[in-house]
Amino acid sequence: MTKHLRFVALLLLPILASLSLAQVDPQLYGGLKWRSIGPYRGGRSVAIAGSTQRPKEYYFGATGGGVWKTTDGGENWFPAADAYLKTASIGAVAIAPSNPDIVVIGMGERDIRGNISEGDGVYKTSDGGKTWTHMGLAETKTISKIVIHPTNPDIIYVAALGPVYTHPGVPDSPARGVYKSTDGGQSWNKVLPGFARAGAVDLQMDPKNPNVLLAATWEAWRSPWALNSGGEGSHMFKSTDAGQTWTDLTRKPGLPSGIIGKIGMAISPVDPNRYWALVEALDGGLFLSDDAGATWKLVNDSRNWRQRAWYYTHVIADPKAKDTVYVLNVGAGKSTDAGKSFSGLNTEHGDNHDLWIAPDDPKRMAASDDGGGSVSVDGGQSWTAQTYPTGQIYHVNTDNAFPYRVLGAQQDNSTIRIPSRTQGGGITRTDWTSTAGAESGYVTPKPNDPDVVFGGNYGGDLSWLNHRTGQGRAVDPWPDNPMGHGAIDLVHRFQWTFPIVFSPHNPNKLYTCSQYVLATTNDGQTWKKISPDLTRNDPATLASSGGPITKDNTSVEYYGTVFAFGESPKREGVLWAGSDDGLVHVSQDGGKTWTNVTPRGMPKWGLVSSVEPSPHDAATCYLAVDNHENNDYAPYAYRTTDYGKTWTAINGLANDAPVRVIREDKRRKGLLYAGTETGAWVSFNGGASWQSLQLNLPVTPVHDLQWKDDDLVAATHGRGFWILDDVSPLQQLVPTVTAAKPVLFAPRDSYRVRWGSSPRGAGANPMSGVIVSYFLPSDANDVKLEFKDAEGKVVQTVASAPKGKGFQRTSAFLQYPSYKPTQGMIFWAAGPRPFTAPPGTYTVSLTVDGMKQEQKFRWLKDPRSTSTDKDAVEQFRFLRQIAARVEEANDAVLRVRSLRTALDKASTDLEGKPNAVAARGQIDALKGRLTLVEEAIYQTKNRSGQDPLNYPIRLNNKIAALMGVVASGDYRPTDQSYEVFDRLSKELAVELAKLNQLTKVELAAVNDELKKAGLTPIP
Repeated sequence: MTKHLRFVALLLLPILASLSLAQVDPQLYGGLKWRSIGPYRGGRSVAIAGSTQRPKEYYFGATGGGVWKTTDGGENWFPAADAYLKTASIGAVAIAPSNPDIVVIGMGERDIRGNISEGDGVYKTSDGGKTWTHMGLAETKTISKIVIHPTNPDIIYVAALGPVYTHPGVPDSPARGVYKSTDGGQSWNKVLPGFARAGAVDLQMDPKNPNVLLAATWEAWRSPWALNSGGEGSHMFKSTDAGQTWTDLTRKPGLPSGIIGKIGMAISPVDPNRYWALVEALDGGLFLSDDAGATWKLVNDSRNWRQRAWYYTHVIADPKAKDTVYVLNVGAGKSTDAGKSFSGLNTEHGDNHDLWIAPDDPKRMAASDDGGGSVSVDGGQSWTAQTYPTGQIYHVNTDNAFPYRVLGAQQDNSTIRIPSRTQGGGITRTDWTSTAGAESGYVTPKPNDPDVVFGGNYGGDLSWLNHRTGQGRAVDPWPDNPMGHGAIDLVHRFQWTFPIVFSPHNPNKLYTCSQYVLATTNDGQTWKKISPDLTRNDPATLASSGGPITKDNTSVEYYGTVFAFGESPKREGVLWAGSDDGLVHVSQDGGKTWTNVTPRGMPKWGLVSSVEPSPHDAATCYLAVDNHENNDYAPYAYRTTDYGKTWTAINGLANDAPVRVIREDKRRKGLLYAGTETGAWVSFNGGASWQSLQLNLPVTPVHDLQWKDDDLVAATHGRGFWILDDVSPLQQLVPTVTAAKPVLFAPRDSYRVRWGSSPRGAGANPMSGVIVSYFLPSDANDVKLEFKDAEGKVVQTVASAPKGKGFQRTSAFLQYPSYKPTQGMIFWAAGPRPFTAPPGTYTVSLTVDGMKQEQKFRWLKDPRSTSTDKDAVEQFRFLRQIAARVEEANDAVLRVRSLRTALDKASTDLEGKPNAVAARGQIDALKGRLTLVEEAIYQTKNRSGQDPLNYPIRLNNKIAALMGVVASGDYRPTDQSYEVFDRLSKELAVELAKLNQLTKVELAAVNDELKKAGLTPIP
């Protein structure tokens, strides 16, 4: 039995029939909107560029977050190509030196860490980012550098690294090397081919002679369990004829003689004979040539500038000083003595990937790093802040606070706990905080105590934090630091993002996974292994990663692990485990025994990215399988309804976007949500068919989804967190709902809470009040929404509801009117404020051109309040009583004024009449007594807003001021509020009695005189 009346209504619909529903008309939900909540802090960027002609204009490319632009020198950034991109990760950005309106971007990340996204070629804008056009080279997957001719923007060079995951055993790609276009990107010619698993990683043009080019190729690839950087395909080339022919410089005198890895290059704008090369090799380092590459010398072999060379290795020549050079690594370095020594250049964030220096002003710089893009105008002493939502989030979780909070780990940053909505001005940095764990892990709050959070990190780190007390501790299941070791050396193989999952049946039972499933019931004090090794445990996939020059073991490459885990919400002890090497196991007895239930036909080495035990049926589970690290971009998803004995392949997702996650709606069986490498999808029939749920969500990898309180929460790997508020219309889309006629969707239960505004530069808040969703098959002439209480009385009417064709969504905060305002009256702290409708059941009706529909919903008090519904109802009753008394007082004042006006007219009319003097005397006396009553009720001397500080307020203002006291919060009124109201009411009653007496007796006497004089009595 659910508490939601809306869901009761849903039960009346033929939900089971929806399982055979092929497609839902997307018009029926097309107006739903995703909401970005931040965090407003940047994520990784490997490409940035500025303009010489427009010193305030820059572009940077986010990894998974698209391209961003600033026109005010980096103070504010905005996405510049969201409507045009088909993939989201930017590897290169170039602005045409001769025309800053021409910008070319290359897709795919060149610094090939374990969580990269590959791309789809080249995009170009010719109008400063207003519109973009895809210019081909989609097969290249990863573009490292773009160079545009200094005077002819039609000449463009592209360095393509090519597909990253064509490791041995996977067919290689011919789409590697250097490409050239002479028609602005309309067509391309490969001018420098790549090698086997080696593509172009850097490309430099001589600023003084555009026919001179340097290019570097790099033999690099990733497999699910290893990284390679270096080999026979790593070379450095030079062309002096605009790319027609090339000379191999790799073994020129002075350069390393052994295996070569990644190479970064630069040509001095001051001296065209000065070349720089930062070379990954056993005897590598920073090399200098002063004869245009004919001979070289090693000038710096510090490992500070060649550590983790595959992730960095970038060198930039100063445009004005020949001996000044910059290198990028974890830190950034600047040398003014031709590379012999370096001082640190403190960029805004660590892990530096690109640096652009204005050719005419070396103090003006733009840097991109693992925190995004930033600008300096003082040579790198200070940088603009990276306050935009391009964070790469690995997984998402929500807690049971109100409003619920969203938790996750951001790549190369902290974990984060951020409110889903606030009552302030947007969701800002003051609203969120770091929490347990670090950059790569799951973040999981306790179900029964949302202030206690468990979080993970690479290396098998697992910790908890109590936000109330600030206390926390490390509770690593196996605290043997693995750094630098291959997986084969480890007792427990904990992957980069190992699962941390609470049991839905026991809030004190927590699971985590290495190659085993482990559980604790005492907050990590003791961990118990509850499974055997659930992986293939193939030694060939467990060796130390990296090489052939340097190793790299961070746990990204740890393989043979349980990557995804879940327990059935319907039946305790039904456990599902999916490995990163292609196995699925189930236990139906809490881990005592396990059965291999891997689907037939599933890719052998496919990574089980998520398991989703159905919230409706213990035998049902959904799998998302990601095989892109084997150069296979097909979406693999499966469903079982018999504990894994048989599986059905789930089809219909985009063919070139691996699926990362599948979740099932907790209210409607078979309503599924999926996150893929490029966006979000929905299925209304258990996965038999799918359709886009992208809506306004930018193209970005959706790594995780969570269903929470009828909201869908997404962790994107490049654009932070997004929320699709109130998916209840999706729950109601069954075969009987069509786009042929208007549809009023049943609102979900709504809270008497006002959420804040959403200023630019902050996470957005949702609508306040009851959210009303409806569909119009065509433009309507008249649309009216009306809200009634349980007694059928109209609470509120929205006569200006949206009338346009399609899905519409609006909101109303249910309020009853206060006392009627009286023109000219000045009140202190007592305006005619409306008051919130009390908790209860209400009805909303939608009338479209005379056709009416109705739905019920519940209006709930703030769950954070300690008061009861009864208290809130009494508060409402008392507020209405106060408002009625204020209106009574104001009406008395108006009655006095009306009588005085009538008496003034009668006094004038009496002139020249017999006995006029006596009658006018009676009138003047009555006016005086009426004025005394008026002044007792209202302070007539007030003429401006601050006058009440000089002239004491009277009864109507005092009574009205009680409304502000009583309306605060949603509590039962204080005892003293009743006392003050009773006292003021009695005082008012005295004045009202006086007024009644004056109108009954003295006004009657005046009317008698008026009749004698032949005048009309005053009513």
